[in-house]
Amino acid sequence: MTSAAPTSSRREQALDWLLRLQQSPDDPQLRGAFEQWCASDTANAQAYQKAERVWQLTGQLAPTTTELWPKAEVLPLPIKRRPGRRWWLGAAVAACLLVAVAPSLSLRLQADYRTAQGETRDITLADGSVVQMDSDTAIAVDYSGDHRDVKLLAGQAFFEVMPDKAKPFHVRADDVKVTVTGTAFNVELRPGRVGVDVQHGSVRVEDTAAAQLLANALTAGQRLRYADGQVQLRAFVPSQAAAWRQGQLIADDQTVAEVVQALARYVPGEVLLRDDALGAKRVTGVYDLRKPEAALRAVVRPHGGQVRSYGPWLLVLDKP
Repeated sequence: MTSAAPTSSRREQALDWLLRLQQSPDDPQLRGAFEQWCASDTANAQAYQKAERVWQLTGQLAPTTTELWPKAEVLPLPIKRRPGRRWWLGAAVAACLLVAVAPSLSLRLQADYRTAQGETRDITLADGSVVQMDSDTAIAVDYSGDHRDVKLLAGQAFFEVMPDKAKPFHVRADDVKVTVTGTAFNVELRPGRVGVDVQHGSVRVEDTAAAQLLANALTAGQRLRYADGQVQLRAFVPSQAAAWRQGQLIADDQTVAEVVQALARYVPGEVLLRDDALGAKRVTGVYDLRKPEAALRAVVRPHGGQVRSYGPWLLVLDKP
């Protein structure tokens, strides 16, 4: 049987079913209604199979509903959509799929080492230098010739570099290059921003694309943030470099949006901040990365915000 339903509408319906089934996997009425929807049109069943398989590629969803896929077409049955469903929820899940899948596949191809959400990992490189990788982080390593290069593709990492003046150690994050001979420092890559924190020793930081020197000697206890062509330098307690290694996120007069973005890396799913005014509020505090959902609530609650959970794959932050 064929249908004239628009592809985008069918895709949103499939994503809606996917979310509802994962929220209530043991609901027999929901399963029955889902089977009827699939049986009413072969295109519906195909759309759901595609939605589930794409979601699996993100690593967020186990194939728990495969047994529900219809084996043969039967007569269509009328389906009534559950009242009160919010139109943006299906669209949000669709957007999460599109945003998550392409970067994830690209990182798999480029990275030599990567971590999943909520995972940290220590890598010892060929020269004895150690890279501690934070959650949702990817790096590529090039030790050929007379150089030691590590490219930070996503996330953040703490580097303890073995001294070797004959072979400088470079960390590249987008167009920013950090050069050291022997030191310990953290590099963080976020959309449109790079951060460098030095625990001990010193590093040179430059924008290779703009041929601009950002810091000739960033030393212990100095923090550099580079975004939109602007450099910010601040002092901090060196022992707090890469606080994520102790399971902490330290926010010092940051916007809610910035802190939410940082915490989202530890959530096994997507986090959607739907209130721009809430995102612009500023917070200071120490948050537990081992309990990211509780940390998100602690961030938004003082400003009247709330966190709503739609299964383990989507958290929505807004105001009531």
